[in-house]
Amino acid sequence: MIRGTRLLLFAAALVFVTVNCAGIRTLITGEPHLRLDEVPREVRDIYSNAEKSFENRELEKAFAQYGQIIDYISQGPVVLWSHTRRGEILALKGDYEGSVRELRMVKQRFDDDPFYAEAQYHLARSYSALGQYSQSKKIAEVLLHQKLSSNRRIGLLTLLGDILLTENRPYDAFLRYMEALKEKPDKAMAEQIKSSVEDIVSRRLSLEEQTAAWDSYGSGYPVGYILYALMQSYYATGDVVNTKKYLKEYMTRFKDHPNYDDARALQDRFSAMEVVDRYALGCILPLSGQFAHFGSMALDSVALAAGVFDPLPGPLRIIVEDSRSDPETARERVVTLFSEHKVIGIIGPMGSMVATEAAREAQKLGVPIMTMTQLDEITTIGDYVFRNFLTAKMQIKTLVRYAVENLGMKSFAILYPEDSYGVRMMNLFWDEVIAAGGEIRGAEGYDKKKTDFSDEIKLLTGSAFNDDGDRKEVPQPVIDFDALFIPDSYARVSMIAPQLAFYDVTGIQLLGTNALNSPDLMKGENEYLYGTIFVDGFFLNSYYPAVRNFVDRFYVAYGREPTDVDALVYDAARVMVTCMTDSRIEVRNDLKEALEQLRNYPGVTGMTSFTDGDAEKSLSVLMIRNNDIIQVK
Repeated sequence: MIRGTRLLLFAAALVFVTVNCAGIRTLITGEPHLRLDEVPREVRDIYSNAEKSFENRELEKAFAQYGQIIDYISQGPVVLWSHTRRGEILALKGDYEGSVRELRMVKQRFDDDPFYAEAQYHLARSYSALGQYSQSKKIAEVLLHQKLSSNRRIGLLTLLGDILLTENRPYDAFLRYMEALKEKPDKAMAEQIKSSVEDIVSRRLSLEEQTAAWDSYGSGYPVGYILYALMQSYYATGDVVNTKKYLKEYMTRFKDHPNYDDARALQDRFSAMEVVDRYALGCILPLSGQFAHFGSMALDSVALAAGVFDPLPGPLRIIVEDSRSDPETARERVVTLFSEHKVIGIIGPMGSMVATEAAREAQKLGVPIMTMTQLDEITTIGDYVFRNFLTAKMQIKTLVRYAVENLGMKSFAILYPEDSYGVRMMNLFWDEVIAAGGEIRGAEGYDKKKTDFSDEIKLLTGSAFNDDGDRKEVPQPVIDFDALFIPDSYARVSMIAPQLAFYDVTGIQLLGTNALNSPDLMKGENEYLYGTIFVDGFFLNSYYPAVRNFVDRFYVAYGREPTDVDALVYDAARVMVTCMTDSRIEVRNDLKEALEQLRNYPGVTGMTSFTDGDAEKSLSVLMIRNNDIIQVK
């Protein structure tokens, strides 16, 4: 009698807890349960303890207790329930094969048997976890036609949605998830289902499926996501009319939506597109005045790059303005190109002061500008300012790297002209050598008007002094460096080289800059220059097919061979044109970002990338050999 009273009290407590505590699953979720009068007296204590262990998530203990019931009696509701619980426990532990074996022990007694339905529910989930989706789907679809609790319908609908996603049927999965939401799941489950719905609508539906979703769910959840997805899809297809249609409705109805800021950005983008011609490229060059000749030559390269002789896809337009080599005029031309011609980008101008003034105005207006100047500070003006030009830093970095890494040289000397070019090159070379782990053994400057370099050579080699530091009459050179860097023109280097040999400064590697790259270098006696190495961005006789093709096309078009400036201007224009013909480039900021992200563009002046607005190029390494200039790298 006492035992029976205790069981009745436990049952009453169970019902009370079920109503007031979400942690107890038996009644609050509408799952099937056993009344105590359905449990044989001999196993009621075991059953009660097993249920308590299960609710407390003492899974191993509960599993054993349900097993005791099965061992004690052979049939009846409590046995079916025990197999179901054991199958659920095995699934919770990740043993889905064991779960299937246990759940398949539960047989149907009559139509709408709640215990059988519960076992089938867990069986469907275990089959799905094992990847046996067809089995899982078949069971779930049958169960949905039976009397089920709302909680179990939610579980089955989301299970079917998950399976449909594995079958690449996102729209059907979307419909199943929406059915599940109609069952009013709890907050946590609703958030999980909505996450799946939003992912499908945003990323997985075709335009036709998005339209179908709009027709079915034009109000309420998830209409905001559907509208946003529709305008994104229409925008991707280039349908501006429909994009604006759905964008307008979205912006009116969903100001607190998670995607509102992105929609606002798209709206701003359309506003920007109205004030820019994506196919218009501005060009500012000196077409009159003392530098008109150079501007005219540069315009040849721009025309060739823009497809005048081999048209590119799209209605590309080049609007050319004359800078007159005047900074203020160049600034005004930027304003004209921006406001009147609505250009998406600008090439030019040439020259430091002119380019600086134009770049400042372009930055202020927010239009990308590709300048052509050696002025290092030009790109610090702002993120809309770019430069495609051969700089001193590029040359020195390539030259030193080749000497150290390819030739194995460690010690260097410098003989440089005492002008701004020579001093700058000397300092850059010195810093780069130290950075590469080498050392500078000596550096001597000379007046750029000199033709006799004997004093500088003697000082550089230490042969002008005896051991006591006094001058000697007969110098004896001390050559403690592997290479000698001379940053000067081919005319002056060709005078220095024989004098080095005269003073027995031999067996060293001569290094130079692109100032040596001239056909005039080969006209005189130059055997003393054999083996000299220098670098340049453009080499007329390059073995690269792209360069050979450019040289041939340029000659056919203009009847002359291109210069290094021609090649640099061509690359600058070609980079801009290539970016503009990308269908994704619609506004000026797109062009700016495309230039920023450009990597290893195969230009005729070397593989080109942009970092902080400045071009980085893989320059050609050249050598003077047998009265000719050859490319060694």
